[in-house]
Amino acid sequence: MTRVTMDTSSFSSFTPREPQTDRPPRDPAPPTPFISFIKPQGQLWNYNRHKTHDDQPGNIPKAFLDAMSVREKVYVEEQGVALENEFDSDDHRSCHWVIYASVLTTILPAILDPRTGRLVRPRVTRTTSLPIGTLRLVPFPHSAHPRNGGIYLNGLLTNVGDPVRPRSSETVQALQPQEIQGGNRRNSLYIRDFPTTFHNGQEPYVKLGRLAVLKEYRNKGIAGQLVRAAITWMQTNYTIFNPSPSVLGFDRLGMDVTGQLPKWRGLFCIHAQEEAVKVWERYGFKVDEKMGKWWEEGIPHVGMWLRVPVGKGGHTVA
Repeated sequence: MTRVTMDTSSFSSFTPREPQTDRPPRDPAPPTPFISFIKPQGQLWNYNRHKTHDDQPGNIPKAFLDAMSVREKVYVEEQGVALENEFDSDDHRSCHWVIYASVLTTILPAILDPRTGRLVRPRVTRTTSLPIGTLRLVPFPHSAHPRNGGIYLNGLLTNVGDPVRPRSSETVQALQPQEIQGGNRRNSLYIRDFPTTFHNGQEPYVKLGRLAVLKEYRNKGIAGQLVRAAITWMQTNYTIFNPSPSVLGFDRLGMDVTGQLPKWRGLFCIHAQEEAVKVWERYGFKVDEKMGKWWEEGIPHVGMWLRVPVGKGGHTVA
């Protein structure tokens, strides 16, 4: 059974248990996965992206360090992404999920009497929590959709991309934050982009990404547990990222912006590695042909979308 926790600052509830003994000796029990949820973390401001997860300041939440340990294994060590490009500005404002396996480790082996075969000392074991997978969810707003044929390093376009989709003056204007009617304050959460197959260029969406599972735990349903956990959480908390007029100060200005502020209506996006398209298709995501293909850190990517029901009666994932 999967255990879900809501630890956002420490991970004391998952510290290793005290050594225990068992008899007779037996093989370690299979790992039992459980998931930790991490809400957006303001204290990540001093995370040093030039250093590994185990060389960070003491105020970084342990669960986030665990997420980075998996990302470093998968993206930095396996796929060759530069360490300094793995952590980015979206990590601060994102929700993260980390999945752990409870692994039984032998500390001291059992000792048998060589003459009688009787147990002299039982085996001593300890159960530890090993981070084996992670996923993040980035709320809106987002930067413009990547350019077809674009080459991106650390989120920055390094070439001109495909001339088939040039940035016309109309497109550039569409990418600017839209001004709220009735005043001169701009709402930076309401950004227009060029339309694609599944996105009209304006509807707010959340973005899943940084899905990573350690090599030895792949093809065991771990990625699916993470994706379903994130989708279900977002369906249940579907208004959590919608901006509040009072928080933005429109009520103090006497402005009625009802219906003008962005509202999430169940749309998910991913920038999927091309070789992982079939993985995401299992969860209902569809490739957006109009977005084309681009490269992030030297890896080809495509856009994929999923719409889920939200609101009353929309809290379950098929």
